[in-house]
Amino acid sequence: MQEIQSLTTGQAARYCHVSQATIINWIKKGKLEAYATPGGHYRILLPDFLAFLETYKMPVDASLRRLARPRVLVVSHDSRFAALAQTLQQNGDLDVTLVTDCTEANALMTHLRPAAIVVDLRYMEPESLALCRRLRVSTQRKPTLILAVGDPESEHTARAAGADAYLPATAIADGLAAELETLLAPAGPRSQRNDAHKEYGDAR
Repeated sequence: MQEIQSLTTGQAARYCHVSQATIINWIKKGKLEAYATPGGHYRILLPDFLAFLETYKMPVDASLRRLARPRVLVVSHDSRFAALAQTLQQNGDLDVTLVTDCTEANALMTHLRPAAIVVDLRYMEPESLALCRRLRVSTQRKPTLILAVGDPESEHTARAAGADAYLPATAIADGLAAELETLLAPAGPRSQRNDAHKEYGDAR
C-alpha cells in the first residue's frame, strides 16, 4: 500500500511551479478540490489533484498516476479474498488493503479514505450491515462506494443497508475485478446511488 494519499498546498505548488498562495487561491475559488484538517491546513487528495491537472491541461507525471490508484478496502474472513486482493494489487490498477473484521475496517476508514469497500456478509452479517449503514450516512464529501458479497438471498438486505452493488459469493473469482471496475467508473453506480437507495430504503 502506498503511504502518500494526499498533497499539502506546498507540494502542489512545487509540482505546478506556482506559489503556495496561488494554490490556496485556486482552492478558495473552487478550481482545485481540497479538504481542511482539524488544524485548518488544506490537503488535496491525489485523484482530485490529477483531475485538476487534466482539466487545465497541465503535465501529469506517471509516478503521480501510480500513487493515485483508487484505494479499495476488502473486509472478509474468506481465504479466497486474500488471494484475490493480492492479485488486484499486483495488477497495478488498484491499491488494495485486506482486513478480516469490521472493527479493523472502521479503524482504517479515516486513514485510508478508500474509494470503495468490499464487504463479505457471510461470516459477520450484522456487523457488515452496520458498517454499510454507517458508510451510507457518512458526511464525507466523496462517499465510499460499497460492494457487498454474500448469498443471493442477502442482496435485498444489503442494498437496503446502503450497498451500491451486490456480487454473489459464487461469482467472486471471476466477477470481483469487473464489478469493482464498474463501480469505480466515473459514470458508474456513484451517480445512481440515490435512486438505488430510494428503491431499497423502504425495506428496512
